[in-house]
Amino acid sequence: MIRHLPVILLACSILTLGTAHGFAADDDQITSALPIAKAWVAQIDAGHYDDSYLAAGSALHQKVTQDKWALVLKTFRPVWGNVVSRKTISHVYKPDGYEGASGEFMVITYATTFKNLDSGIEVVVLQREGGQWRGVGYNAGAKPAPQEDDSQPQSQTDVQSETVHP
Repeated sequence: MIRHLPVILLACSILTLGTAHGFAADDDQITSALPIAKAWVAQIDAGHYDDSYLAAGSALHQKVTQDKWALVLKTFRPVWGNVVSRKTISHVYKPDGYEGASGEFMVITYATTFKNLDSGIEVVVLQREGGQWRGVGYNAGAKPAPQEDDSQPQSQTDVQSETVHP
């Protein structure tokens, strides 16, 4: 057993290095995607819906026209008012596709407070295209109010606006 210890340690070291490299690759994807998501959603925040569409990836362009994109966003975003705060609550790197679409994706969820909507949830979906992250989905809505009676089962149903993503 002692004779095989160096081989076992070497094997463990290789596995650990491989795992660390895998985490580093994921960290690189997250690091490069988060500022892109922030810039893309800033275009939406500013009411630059046409610009956000033009900056988006082909997956979004294939699913929705520029006019429909702008119409959906114009319908609900101005009603909510300006963004007061936005906090990233999750970011998930999907290297092998998302919702039936192939490719690399990043799904970022924000808890967002708007001037006229205290408790909102936003989901931004990015896809890697031509070596760059591009927005391909945006979904936003009100977070449901907590139930008063804790003995009742709680649901995860969100009241959401129209979803625009692949």
